[in-house]
Amino acid sequence: NRSDQFEAIIRDEKNSMYIPTGIQDLDDRILGLMQGHFTVLTAPEGIGKTELMRYFEANLIKNHPTVPFASMHSEESKKRSLLGLASYVLEKDVTLQDTKSVTKEDGDEEIIYLPSYKGTPEDEVIGAIKSFTDRENFYQFTLSIDDDPMSILEQIRYFAEVCGCKYVFFEPIQDLGYARQNDSTLEAFLSELATKLALLATELGIGIISIAHENDDGQIRDCRMIGKRASVVLKLARDKQATDEDEKNTTKIVVEKNRPVGPTGYGGMLSFDSDTFTLSEKEY
Repeated sequence: NRSDQFEAIIRDEKNSMYIPTGIQDLDDRILGLMQGHFTVLTAPEGIGKTELMRYFEANLIKNHPTVPFASMHSEESKKRSLLGLASYVLEKDVTLQDTKSVTKEDGDEEIIYLPSYKGTPEDEVIGAIKSFTDRENFYQFTLSIDDDPMSILEQIRYFAEVCGCKYVFFEPIQDLGYARQNDSTLEAFLSELATKLALLATELGIGIISIAHENDDGQIRDCRMIGKRASVVLKLARDKQATDEDEKNTTKIVVEKNRPVGPTGYGGMLSFDSDTFTLSEKEY
């Protein structure tokens, strides 16, 4: 209730810090990924939410290498996540290790792994990974099958308070509900989790970014509270059935909610390059 206390709030709290995403139309709406806020990417399955999240991570790695962040992609292996980021660094697809089939002396066929990824030597791939891990400010984490999914809150606090992370990415949020270890309903669990994530982001002054799958009606699946508690909701759309390859590989972003800044609406387009397995801002 003292004026100096209120002054300290203005001077010391950094809950409106942000880092541009690198997508001009999106940054014109939301400025960038906000620290102190919970951001959710939504779309039906298979539209490209994970790749957009990886694009945000790659933007930090390439353009803001001193910013610490943590990442968990629970629908893919740690190796696949690293290879995805390496593809952005190398600007070519290294997401799959090369293999060959050999016939053993007993006549059985064996598949062996080669020291290359889509034709790129393994040393080059490892070099790319070292380029964004040598600073030791990129943290890759996971939750095991036996972990209480609510423990992600403790992990986020650790990354913020001990490691100094400014952002924590994880996905998808619904998977944590499916792995719940208590008797609450799925909706109740996800409501509690979304509320605590939003409060934790504000308390710690970090950006928490997650993914939420949509149902057939275009609403966030299992729990609408996920979108209600998020400060920013980005909705993705892509015509997977389009006959035109350019159209099929174009993802549109719509800012559905923007509590920190205000403007909503069109947030730009991204083009997926199947040769490099990366997204880039679509130019006109």
